[in-house]
Amino acid sequence: MKDFQDLFQINIEVKIRQVMDFLKKHSQRVGTEQAIKDFQYGLNILNMKRKDSSVEEFHQLKEDGDFGTKTYACIANLCKYLPVRIICKSIKKAAITNAIFNTKNNKRIDTERKLEKINLDMEIEGVM
Repeated sequence: MKDFQDLFQINIEVKIRQVMDFLKKHSQRVGTEQAIKDFQYGLNILNMKRKDSSVEEFHQLKEDGDFGTKTYACIANLCKYLPVRIICKSIKKAAITNAIFNTKNNKRIDTERKLEKINLDMEIEGVM
């Protein structure tokens, strides 16, 4: 039984590392604060149906761009239940949504082109 628990924990750690690598690449493109906001929003999307749970890891995160213990606990908890691909797709969806809201009133920015760039930049190939 202990071997199974060890393998389960190792699998979770591998998944966390994959999600963090995805976040690192995204932060290199958009900056750390915006990447973390996208990350937190993506996690909140996945946690929406569980927001009234008494389990702290399911609470909605403040989308403040600060990667603290609650954000880490949330990602660790989601990695127990969801494939990395689903988590990364949710982060990608959040990044696109944030880009729309951040640029929609600025006539100097081509929002559609920006969305295409985000979509290409955040390809999820290689994520298990």
